[in-house]
This record gives sequence, C-alpha cells and structure tokens, in this order.
Amino acid sequence: MATDDLALDFDPLHTLGFLGTDWIEVHCRVPGGVYDGEPLTFNGWQLFCTVNHYRITADAILDPRRLLAPFVYRRSVVVGPQKCGKSPWGAGMVLLEAVGPSLFAGWAEGGEVYRCADHGCGCGWEYEYQPGEAMGVPRRKSLVGLLAYAESQTQNVYEPLQTMIHSGPLAAFVKPLEGFIRTPNRGKIVPLTAAARSKLGQPLTGGLGDESGLYTESNGVLDTWQTMRRGIAAMQGRTIELTNPWDPTENSAAQQAFASKQSDIFKYYRKPPEDLDYAKKRDRQKIHLHVYADSPWVDPPNAIDPEADELVETDPGQAERFFGNRVVQTLGSWCPMDAWAARKAPQDVPAGTAVVVGFDGSDVDDWTGFRCETREGYQFTPRLPDGRPMIWNPAATSGQVPRLEVRAGMAHIFATYNVVRAYLDPPYWESECDAWAEEFGEDRVIRWYTRRPTQMHEAIERLLTDVVKVESTFAHDGCETTAAHIAAARRKYAASVKPGMDRAGLRYGLTKPGDGRKIDMAIPSILAHEAHGDMTAAGWPETAENFAYFI
Repeated sequence: MATDDLALDFDPLHTLGFLGTDWIEVHCRVPGGVYDGEPLTFNGWQLFCTVNHYRITADAILDPRRLLAPFVYRRSVVVGPQKCGKSPWGAGMVLLEAVGPSLFAGWAEGGEVYRCADHGCGCGWEYEYQPGEAMGVPRRKSLVGLLAYAESQTQNVYEPLQTMIHSGPLAAFVKPLEGFIRTPNRGKIVPLTAAARSKLGQPLTGGLGDESGLYTESNGVLDTWQTMRRGIAAMQGRTIELTNPWDPTENSAAQQAFASKQSDIFKYYRKPPEDLDYAKKRDRQKIHLHVYADSPWVDPPNAIDPEADELVETDPGQAERFFGNRVVQTLGSWCPMDAWAARKAPQDVPAGTAVVVGFDGSDVDDWTGFRCETREGYQFTPRLPDGRPMIWNPAATSGQVPRLEVRAGMAHIFATYNVVRAYLDPPYWESECDAWAEEFGEDRVIRWYTRRPTQMHEAIERLLTDVVKVESTFAHDGCETTAAHIAAARRKYAASVKPGMDRAGLRYGLTKPGDGRKIDMAIPSILAHEAHGDMTAAGWPETAENFAYFI
C-alpha cells in the first residue's frame, strides 16, 4: 500500500528484501552524482520498497513449479519526484532480478548461508540467514525487459545499469553488449520501446517500466506495457513501475495502477502534506524538504527551490508534478480535479424537490446521460427505478444507446422531481426532444444547442467558476463517471490561438484528450448548471405547483 510511514507491518524475516539489499550493496556501485563509485546502499524509501516488493507470505511452501505463489505482491508501482533516486534503485532491482537471489528457496532453520560462489560469482560474499528467515536463490535463466516511452529514455536505467556492472564484481560474468546485456545461462537484460514490439515475443521473466506515467493509449506505450506484463505473468515473473506523478487527464499506466483495487499491487507514493500550498514559496520549500527527505544526494534549498521558482512562473503544474510530487493537471486541462473532488458532498434529494435537468445524448459512440441540480446548487446523477445511474455507454448495450430506457429515465425524473427547467442538447435526439417538450411543456423543456461557441463558452466558464471559487455553494454527488469525464476534458481554442499565447479571457470549447476517454457527462453537468443559473435569475418557484409524485 502507499504510505509515508516506513515502518514494516509484517515480520521482517518474511522477505527476501534484506538479502537482496545486501547483495546489491556488494555488487553495485552508485553510477554518478555526489556519491559516484560508492556502494549502492538502499535506505529510506528505497529499502522500504525493496523489502515490500520481495515480501513472502507467512505460510509459503517451497514449490519450484509455482514461483509467484510465495510473494505477497505480484508487482510494484513507485512514485517519486524528479531525481529522488528511482532510476538507480530500478537498475539495482533489475540486476537483482537478473542474477541475484530473487526467488524464494524455503525457510531457514539455522546455520544456512547464501554464498555467491555457489552461483558463479567470485566476489566471496556470504549472507547468513537468521532462523525463520526467507531464503533466496537466483533464477536458472532470466530475461528482463526495460520499457521506456522512447529509446532515449531507456538510458535512464540502462546507462546506470551498465556502470554498475563495469564498476563491480558483476563484470566477471555479466557482459554489456550491443543492444542488450548478457547474463549467465543465456539470459538477457533487454531495453524496449513501443517501436520494438517484435521483441515482446521473447519469454520475459521480469520487467521494469520507467516513467509509466507517460504510458498512454494515444502514444501506444500503454498497450506495449500491458502486452509485456501479460507475457511476464505467463512466465511467472513480476514487474516494477517507476514514475513521476502523472497527469490525471491522460489515464496513464501509473494512474490505472494506483486506481486498481487489486490487493497484490504494492504502491508507494510519498505525498506532501495537503495543507501546504505549492503556489506559496515558503510552503513550496517545505514540500521539497518533505518529498526529498530520503534522497541525501539532492540539495533542495540550493538546487530544487530556485529551479521550481522559475518554472512556476511559466508552468506551475509541471513544477508541482516533477518537484512537488503531486498529481496535477497540465495547462491544457479544463477543470482542476482537486477542486471538483472538494465539492463532493453526497446527500439525499427527496421526491418533489425542485430541480433543473441537463441532458446530452448520442447514438452509437459517445455516452448519453442526465444530470440534475437543486435550487441550493447540489448536482447529482438521477437513477432509474432499479437504482442504476442514468448514464448509458453504447459499448455496454450492444453498440447503441437504449433509447426506450433513456425515455423511461426522463419520464422517471419528471415523475419523481419538480422539474422547473430542462436543457437538452438536441443532435441525434430531435424527435425525443420534441416529444418531451410536448409532454412536459415548452416552457420547461428547452432545446439548448452546445454547438453555439459563445453561449457554450459562457456556460463552461459558469460551472468552472462555481467549482473553483471559495464562496460558492455548489456541491455534487461524487458520481465517478462524471468525475472521470470532467477530468478528461481539455480546452479547445480557435485555430488562431497559438501555444504560448496569453489565453486569459479567450473563448474556448471542450474536447476529448484523443486516447479513447470520454467527456460526455461533463456536458449535462454544464447544461444543468446553466439551467440553474438561468432559473436563479428568473426566480425559482416557491412551491411545487401542480406536482404529484407517482410511485
């Protein structure tokens, strides 16, 4: 689990991590920086993550045919700021996985010793196990892949890896060659990119994904990483992801891993205190001291602070992500995720409550859904009589939106609440909009075209303003689909607006991020809030006139 508390919550004998850490210290050297050439010693977060990655279940039984069974975690994901030591740690872990004691070999009873000489290494190192400690052994043959966003990025781990080999005892039997590293028993360490998909057919026994926060569907690296992981799983191997905090609008591999509910993923993310504001210089300095506390090779006051101060002037989101170790959106995103999340305040909306409605419909690709908002400014996704939210994904319903169900949903909204106004975006739903206007009244059912750039921009800004301003009373139900669609929405300016221009006050619309994610539920949220503003200006009804609730 992700934690700032580095105390172990399990028996320290139930891991190969201390054996592995000692092995790395003997066999690997620091590949640069102020500690260049010194033994690579894991402390702080590096030791904590190593010990957890190699944690063994307390009831593990040695079975050479079931290599994954003893491990608590199938894979690990580590998030850290720029230059906190992720790449050297990853390089050491790759070497441990390739030629070190990375597999469970039973429980020590007393007197057992791990000897490098027994495994082809002439360094003379020995490790004496404590009674009850998990013992380790190298794989018979390892084939470890290093994946990166681009070929140049693979050097983040691959270059320190080669330096570690050349500067220590591994040089005697681990050979860096052109394009790969040869390990004993015909094994390899292979750098990979999305462009080298043909190499993914190799029987990889382990893998490291560097900067998995950049692996997205749109650039193809997410698919490559998933393909790589499937192959490694089939070979009973495990993987590690290293990354800076991701851009939450991109749905990267790192974001998906942290959102996963699987219990066999070890997640480490040292988050800075939430009450510190990165925009404030003194708070920014405190954040840097916190996130780099276990990285003594980094000097925050003299190196990180001034660089971050300059970057904040042009791209505060980038500075906060890479130095402040926080998940923040890029400049192109529309609504800040933290601001939207802060407005979550679920509450019951009794039958008969006066509400406004926003609707956006599609046919075979985009999603269709309703959002409602009360007079007090509480927005929510209405539900069908069976409890399902009124959101329809055509991919989940035979490729087309179930129009009869959507019509039944609208009828249920009008039967349950006192709908004083409904703004509907008509494309693909003109006939339904006509029928609803005839049934419920032209004064309540309004066709609101989102294709009008000026009006749509103003409606988008109205919702955004009420989400981010301090004194706003706007709140919402925390609908996960709506939150995901709002997080994915990006600003789209006119073609005449160039990157780098001052965009303050310029008109924009919303667009999808281009990687298959949707923004559709952002539209009914915008329309419902626009209807709320218009009703506030016109005057909400004091009583539920002529309203009856039908069960």
